[in-house]
Amino acid sequence: MRFIALFLVLFTPFSYADELKLHVLRSPLGINWSTPWKLAVSTLKNQVAPVGNRRAYSISHVFVAVKCDSTGKHILRGMTSATNTEERDLLLNKKYGLGVMFHTYKGKLEKDEEILQDLAPYTGSKRRSELTFKVSPEACERMIDYAQEYEDLGYGNMYSGLQADPLKREGAGCSAFAVSFMKVAGLMDDFTQKWKKIIDVPKRLIGGPMTGRRVKLTYLLTRTAARWNSYEPHVHLEAWDPEAMHSWIKKTYFQVLNNKYNSPWPVKISREINTFKVELDMSNREVPTGKFWIN
Repeated sequence: MRFIALFLVLFTPFSYADELKLHVLRSPLGINWSTPWKLAVSTLKNQVAPVGNRRAYSISHVFVAVKCDSTGKHILRGMTSATNTEERDLLLNKKYGLGVMFHTYKGKLEKDEEILQDLAPYTGSKRRSELTFKVSPEACERMIDYAQEYEDLGYGNMYSGLQADPLKREGAGCSAFAVSFMKVAGLMDDFTQKWKKIIDVPKRLIGGPMTGRRVKLTYLLTRTAARWNSYEPHVHLEAWDPEAMHSWIKKTYFQVLNNKYNSPWPVKISREINTFKVELDMSNREVPTGKFWIN
């Protein structure tokens, strides 16, 4: 009976063709969030990690694909910085320290063919994972409309800090941008605590206009005893973590494979070499209505 149940979970086809898919790319070596020092060191290591001729995704990345077979509409979108030099300038010349996490950069809205070209070298890679949500036609059309309105209002020109909420018109980083599609479609409630990093960043490590300080990179790299804490002046940060998404997909894949995954949503799994893929049927979820924006 266990084998039959597992077979039905894995191989029963879904009746809906509309979907939202998250393409998640983990950093080359992994980002260590446990302390400010480990975050700084692991980020620098990823910046110089060899990746060949592929796009590095040195701090991880998320793309979204919305495929509405019900209407024939299909888009790929992502958010990134317009240049690779602005963050380097803030960190090395303007002494922003961990203030670079909160800065709003000049953004670039990534689209379609460009994304496919960037994803292609990572086919089957262990650094790539996919999470697909089967959705109703109403949810799919709502996400298409949201993507168009986001672009029309110019929010794709803002690649914002980790604290930014795109639904508050603040721009977005790549993971917050992906999460906003889930929120717009009413899919996010079950995942809020699974993918979020919550830390209190000491103000002494933050440079730039938030604090008026100048924090050298060398200062960050010598503060081995620094900790995230609320016992000194700090900035509270809640951010979506692509690597937590990647880990959740892989963990869920093996839970389903071993018949240990409990979920109200029908699930399928697949694997392309070292790329793990999970598919959830959430097509019966209630779809939000009205405006997209919180303010």
